[in-house]
Amino acid sequence: MEMLRFDQGLTLALFMLALGGLWLFVHRHKRGLSARLHRDRRLQLGDCLNLGGQGRIALISVDGREYLLVTGKNGTPALHPLATTAPNDAGQP
Repeated sequence: MEMLRFDQGLTLALFMLALGGLWLFVHRHKRGLSARLHRDRRLQLGDCLNLGGQGRIALISVDGREYLLVTGKNGTPALHPLATTAPNDAGQP
């Protein structure tokens, strides 16, 4: 097996250092970077839950309004708008 020359080892070490620095930057700023990249998206998937092998339920936001999407294996998908409540009214009977 051939050993690395000094210049090859130095190049490899600098590349790995730059790659690690880039990973650290992205890891620390992922929320801000994600917001900038997805700022003009109108449709966002909030959460998705698998209901066994038969269906799936997803929380979708379109232009600030939330919808519940229910899909089944052999059925027609159903889209239900969710009512928005004011923050001070939440939890009161």
